[in-house]
Amino acid sequence: MKKNRFSTCASNYIDCLRKEGRYSTAHVYKNAVRSFSQFCGTQSIEFTKINRENLKRYSNYLTASRLKPNTISTYMRMLRCIYNRGVDARQAPYVHGLFRDVFTGVDTRQKKALPLSELHTLLNKDPQTETLRHTQAIANLLFQFGGMPFVDLAHLEKSNLNQGLLKYNRMKTGTPMSVEIIDSAYFLCFVIIIVHLVPTVPIIFSIY
Repeated sequence: MKKNRFSTCASNYIDCLRKEGRYSTAHVYKNAVRSFSQFCGTQSIEFTKINRENLKRYSNYLTASRLKPNTISTYMRMLRCIYNRGVDARQAPYVHGLFRDVFTGVDTRQKKALPLSELHTLLNKDPQTETLRHTQAIANLLFQFGGMPFVDLAHLEKSNLNQGLLKYNRMKTGTPMSVEIIDSAYFLCFVIIIVHLVPTVPIIFSIY
């Protein structure tokens, strides 16, 4: 029996995510596996390393590293997903309640929004370099698009825009979205493409 089947299963799944274009998800899985590998002290991990005692120690390790509860939960859920794939492939035994002693939920107390003053600084204060000004312009545009993730912006097509409404499906979840395009967003498209010479949002600028 191979001694690194968990690592191999994780690597194969991350490759599948990348082939599906789910690069952000693949990146988070990679971080989770790297973190667990550091905890185990090896890059070659067996499925037998995924046991209740080890998971509790790993949870304590992450807490001691000052990771937020939701980050710990994300890592645990990703380890669980990989382990379940191993179970489905008959490479790992099914263990009832294997992850019941570690946190895999969502901590709703954790604040996600920036304070208004910090948001104003991020979007309006001159960052001093042209590269950062371009980045700031894109951040402003994403904000005016209702907090659109950059991956969704990068995959927009001209057909997504109709009569001032931007309709698209989230790349990560497939959730349908509809955003009204305001005049300042059109202007930002002009700034990004003409001033910064980067055709980041050609479908919107094409009708400006």
